[in-house]
Amino acid sequence: MDSSFHKHYHDEEFDPRGYIDTYFCAETNDMFEEALAYPVKQLFKLFSSGRVRGETLLDVTFGPAVFHLLTACDFFKEINVIEFTDANIREFEMWRNKEPGAADWSHAAKIVCELEGKSEEWEGKEDKARRAVKHIVKCDFTKDNPLEPVVLPQMDCLLCMFVLLVVSKDHQAFRSNLKKLASMLKIGGHMLLVGSCNQSYYCLYMIGEHKFFCLSCDEEFVREAVCDAGFIIENSEALPTKKTSNFTDYDHIMFMTARKEREV
Repeated sequence: MDSSFHKHYHDEEFDPRGYIDTYFCAETNDMFEEALAYPVKQLFKLFSSGRVRGETLLDVTFGPAVFHLLTACDFFKEINVIEFTDANIREFEMWRNKEPGAADWSHAAKIVCELEGKSEEWEGKEDKARRAVKHIVKCDFTKDNPLEPVVLPQMDCLLCMFVLLVVSKDHQAFRSNLKKLASMLKIGGHMLLVGSCNQSYYCLYMIGEHKFFCLSCDEEFVREAVCDAGFIIENSEALPTKKTSNFTDYDHIMFMTARKEREV
C-alpha cells in the first residue's frame, strides 16, 4: 500500500486501547519483549547508573502507554506528559485516576520491580507513578509553541519514545518537531530517544486492514537530526527485531542518550 494512503494517528481515527493491546499486552502479542521489556530495561540501567539526573522529566510518548513511567518515577520527582489526541489523553487520565475500565499495566509493574529486586512491591508501583505525573498537556506541532496556551518550564530530562516517527509526515517535519521538543529541555539536560528504524507502517488489530503511517528513518538520519537540534550523542544502542509480524515492518529499535549542548 502506498504510504500516502496510510492513516495518521494524531489527526485521524486511532483507538488507544487497541494500540495498547496490540503492542504492550503480554498475553496477546509476540512483540512484547521488543516494544516494552527492552525499553524498560534500558531505562532502568541508564537511570540506575546516575548518568542522567534531575528533578523534572517531560514524557513525549506515542499513545497512552505508561510502562516507562514506572521506572522514571523512582528517579524524577515530577513527570509532565505530552499527548496529541483527546482520546489518548482520556485513556491516560483513566489510568491516572484508577477509573473502572482503565488499562491494566500490572505486568509492566512486575517487570520493573523485578529489575529493582523488589518484586513483592509491584502493587504500589503504579500508584507511585500516578503521583509523580503533575500535568498532562495536549501538543500540536503545527504551532510555534506546541503546548499553547500552556507554558511549562524547561525540563531536566526529555523522554521521547516512538512518537516523532508517527507525527512527522516527512524528514523536514521530523527535524522541525525535534527542535521544538529540544526547546523544552534545559541546556545540559538529557534526551532519551527510543524509536524504530526503517519502519513504514503499523497496524492495530482492532482496525482491520487499516495501516497507519510511520516515517521511515535510518539511524544515520536520526543521529544527524539530533546533532542538528543542539545535542551531543553520548550513547546509542540498537536491538534488531527477531519478530516477523503483519502489524509493522521495523528492522530494529534504537535507544539513544543525548545531552543538550546549545539552543538552536
